[in-house]
Amino acid sequence: MKIQKTIKCGIIGLTKIKERLLREEYENLQRFLREGKNVRLYSANKQQALRYYKKIKSNKEYPLSIRKDLIRVEKRDTKIAKYWARIPVAGRRGGVWVAIKPHQDIPEDVSFGEAKLYRKDEKWHLNLVIGKEVDVKRVEGVNGYQFGEIRRPVVIAIDIGDKNPVTSVELQGSEKKNVRFLGREIRGIRTKYYWIRKSIGRKKVKHGIKVIKKIGNKESRKVSDILHKITKSIVDRAVELREQGYDPIIVFGDVKKIRKPHKKGERRSRKLNRIIHSIPTQKIKTMLTYKALWSGVSVFAINEAYTSKTCHRCGSRDTVIKGRCFKCKSCGLEYNRDLNGAINIGNRLFGYMLKSGGSSDPARTPPENSILDGMPVCEGGSPAL
Repeated sequence: MKIQKTIKCGIIGLTKIKERLLREEYENLQRFLREGKNVRLYSANKQQALRYYKKIKSNKEYPLSIRKDLIRVEKRDTKIAKYWARIPVAGRRGGVWVAIKPHQDIPEDVSFGEAKLYRKDEKWHLNLVIGKEVDVKRVEGVNGYQFGEIRRPVVIAIDIGDKNPVTSVELQGSEKKNVRFLGREIRGIRTKYYWIRKSIGRKKVKHGIKVIKKIGNKESRKVSDILHKITKSIVDRAVELREQGYDPIIVFGDVKKIRKPHKKGERRSRKLNRIIHSIPTQKIKTMLTYKALWSGVSVFAINEAYTSKTCHRCGSRDTVIKGRCFKCKSCGLEYNRDLNGAINIGNRLFGYMLKSGGSSDPARTPPENSILDGMPVCEGGSPAL
């Protein structure tokens, strides 16, 4: 399977001649898109423009799309920069070599896809798409994965929710370690911008639609930044476990059907509906998947039906959920509901592993390990995170 990712690069140290060549190519592209005139533009860049840009807005600048067979990146030992890229332009045969500063090191064993050159705040940027083949299987279940080959499995179980967007716990058989509740600030960001948009609508602000759209883009960028950091920390932890001699597996619940369609005549809360539909489930799932596969870590999506209603200690569904607290009527377990769901997701994968012939400790949780050391508790002794 081929995995791709984007590396954002700043273009630095431009000479006046190189800056002029880039500006001419970029501005000629904008003129070609708006006016359709036969301006001076590199032929391959013109073909890419006709291929990608169908509807043109007069107040928008469009990036220069560089074909993957024309982009070239080299690593050089220079004082200006470590990496250099060649950008094809009409004003110079062979293109322009520019120094680039990527947000991370560019691996050597990768292939390059189509790149994007754009201008922002009078500075030049280059987005490089890199890809590589990975031998880790990505499946929606466990069919086809040889669990018998795993020597020391560690399951990093992920529960995706509303108040705690990501609840993570490491399971090694019956042991639970490194519990983390991540991304709580996302709900606050969503609520803040919801009220800002609502106030704009009430006051009937001039050009309110444009303002609301701009606010929405800002909100999306903030949420994406938090999710990138969260998913990166999870994958980095998996890589750390692998370096320690373990075989880490990241597993999360398949949340495709969490947003049920509204039935006619059924009462619903507008606030609850807004919260459910603002959970960034697909973003979390996508980011975890491609980052894990890029790092060579196995990742699975497990059917999460009843994982939040089932007691992870005794397996009973005779439970009560109040706020963030989970209580089992059968065995008396009181626990954090998100953590309970994450453990059930991990235990479900362990169950599949055992059925597939893999060796592992039983996925049981003895009563004495119900509450992890150092976790705050709510009334009755249950974790209150």
